[in-house]
Amino acid sequence: MVRVTNRKYLFLGPGLVLVLALASFAAAPVAAGDSVARLIARTEAIAGKIDAAALRHACGGEVRCAARRIAETLGQGARLERVSSPTADTIRWVETLPSLGAVQTLPDGRRLIALNRFGRKAGQDLTRALKEGGTDVVLDLRANAGGDFGRMLRVAGLLIGPRHGALTLNQGNVSESLDLPRVTPGARPRRFAVLVGPGTASSAEVLAALLRRHAGAKILGARTAGKDYLLRVIAVEQNWRLLVPAERISVPGEILAGGLLPDAPVSPGLLAALSP
Repeated sequence: MVRVTNRKYLFLGPGLVLVLALASFAAAPVAAGDSVARLIARTEAIAGKIDAAALRHACGGEVRCAARRIAETLGQGARLERVSSPTADTIRWVETLPSLGAVQTLPDGRRLIALNRFGRKAGQDLTRALKEGGTDVVLDLRANAGGDFGRMLRVAGLLIGPRHGALTLNQGNVSESLDLPRVTPGARPRRFAVLVGPGTASSAEVLAALLRRHAGAKILGARTAGKDYLLRVIAVEQNWRLLVPAERISVPGEILAGGLLPDAPVSPGLLAALSP
């Protein structure tokens, strides 16, 4: 069970921002009036005290200026981001974009599944790919830049099974334990190899760490991107939002900060089998 309520979390991979839970404070743009004060209050609720006087001196009542300076001050992934209102076509495209890339049987009999994103049907697609054959799986996360944290947890539950306290969210002196949910699998693999690299980021890194910790997976490839924290979003204006680093993620026995280290590089034989 994921015990996250009344908050809005983002887990950001390069180019990807997805929501885990809702937050009333970020549901609408900052209201007119003293919008800078409201922005400061919302930021401080997430990231702690900021120098409001200096911000006022530099930006006056310009909320976008204030948001940009807050991002510069916070650093570490914080940024002011312009967003476009989605059209019906872009919504349909996101809804139908497949989660899986290549799915094939390797010459040694192992099942290769490239999980490139945590899309809306990631669990269904993965279950189908597993049913098609093979309990010895090579899960390729090298192109997975992250995505929806809740969907990632369901994928982990599908592959690993339920686990109490599988990972922790840490903010200051406060820690929150998260469980892997109970997801009925079509066929749970007995053995895993997980391929990772610099393109493996955010929630994909956490999935790899969970598989090594709780399923005995062997991690192959190169160090991952090293994003070990969640982002929260604060709406600033109609088409602008501020992304603020929030809780850090930890998996017992694993190090995510600076990138997840693999157990070994990908062997030449496996690389050759992966080549198109």
